[in-house]
Amino acid sequence: MNPSGRSAKARVSLRPLTEDDIAAVEPLYREAVRSAEADPDAGLLAIVREADGAAVGVLDYRANSPARGWLSVGFIALAERERGWGHGSEAVRVLEAGAKAARFRANVDAGNGLALYFWLRLGYRPARPDEVPGRPPRGIITMIRTAGGPTG
Repeated sequence: MNPSGRSAKARVSLRPLTEDDIAAVEPLYREAVRSAEADPDAGLLAIVREADGAAVGVLDYRANSPARGWLSVGFIALAERERGWGHGSEAVRVLEAGAKAARFRANVDAGNGLALYFWLRLGYRPARPDEVPGRPPRGIITMIRTAGGPTG
């Protein structure tokens, strides 16, 4: 809700990738995979600009990972001209709103301050060592949030 009490119209939506999206998001996917762990079981969704229906990014996620009831975001990749406008944040909110998960996770490279700030702004916090099944790779900060938290 915005301050006036009316629902703000979403500027982005998520949908499964189509053949038409591949050309638009393939360079973004390649860029993101260089800095993220590729997973053949990941779900990939197109981030679509509502104003014109254009695919402007891709979101990689995993349901029930690292355990049942969790939803993990592998990466978010937006076209360079779309960055900094809140489209990534909106995409995460849309994903979480439609998820049947109680907990959300994103792994962040400890050297990527912008990514860390992105997840903090969405209400995520660094996980304690005993909160998430498994251990993140060296140099990775696991960020978590529970459903019903600041954005849920």
